[in-house]
Amino acid sequence: MNKKIYTPIHKEDFRRLLRHYNVPESIEDNILYDLYSESVELLVAHHETFDNIPYVNLDHQRLILHLIHDYNYRMRNLELNTRLELLKNDLFHNKLINVVVDKYGSSAFFKYDSGTYLTPFSMEISTINVYLNFIMLKLPLLPLENRRMELFAELLRNAFSYIHTITELLVRGFEKEAFATWRSLHELEATLLLIQDDKMLKAYEQHILYSLAFNKLVPKAECDRIFVEIKTKMKELNLKSKDTKRFIEYGWLLAHQAFDMNIHKFNFRDGVQTIAKLEDKREVYKLASEVTHSSPVALFTNRRYFLAMVLDNLYTTFLRIEALFAELYVQNVEKSEVDFYKIARDIYLEDIKLVQSRIPRR
Repeated sequence: MNKKIYTPIHKEDFRRLLRHYNVPESIEDNILYDLYSESVELLVAHHETFDNIPYVNLDHQRLILHLIHDYNYRMRNLELNTRLELLKNDLFHNKLINVVVDKYGSSAFFKYDSGTYLTPFSMEISTINVYLNFIMLKLPLLPLENRRMELFAELLRNAFSYIHTITELLVRGFEKEAFATWRSLHELEATLLLIQDDKMLKAYEQHILYSLAFNKLVPKAECDRIFVEIKTKMKELNLKSKDTKRFIEYGWLLAHQAFDMNIHKFNFRDGVQTIAKLEDKREVYKLASEVTHSSPVALFTNRRYFLAMVLDNLYTTFLRIEALFAELYVQNVEKSEVDFYKIARDIYLEDIKLVQSRIPRR
């Protein structure tokens, strides 16, 4: 195939793409088009010079996006005259074009591939992602009547975001990283199971404020007031100064009816996870922690082992969190929407459970 057929798109089409990507119309439209055209010419030159570059159709949008972002970043906070002068500098001009072409090539021709077992089209991925997308579109429909309901909805959104991140990592061949991310998802899963009533949400929200103060993310006067409150509560509980961080992170457990100071601890394993009755995930969580902290087991364990481990626990966790969302959703939207949602949910869950039943257990 002739490697010299790359040609720039028409200028008007280029301008339409700029508007589509929210680039304001300006004199720089012509500048960007010229830079884009030179980038295309450089790609042709690379193909003529280097035989090892595979020939594929030119993805104009990807090339243009690289150009837009690089150009805007380098020209940030500069007046137009300064930008024009900078572009007259051959070193800057040529570097900009070469970097844009290099970035395009790294994703189009020489993209790193760790070797993957799954693709976006694999049932294990597409099945959970299509339902996840459905849920994420429904989340904004929840009426957020108060701050605590807003907080719970935000935590659900974060949980579903973790799930999406895990599927993205799996299709890119990063099973261990996906497993480490599941660890964070599991912590959030356990928390969500415990803070469903107003009393628990209030306590959890209070300890978010404590955490903000501990990390000095609120004004100093507010920090000082909050620390007086923290010390007072810790004194009432006979806690020492060394317990401060654990109390800030897990002290909200005191509001749970099952929490017993003589049995439970202010930590995840012997506090949150235990009260949430997720002890069966203790060993899996421990292994995920070792992966997170780059222990030898993470370096030498077979990737397929981690893939099966992630999928098994991802689907289990997803179903628990999905059930929390479903309960909240049907209680807070119109009946007509509930009827439609239940029909769609049944369809999605049927496939979710089909895939789950075929995942190898570890």
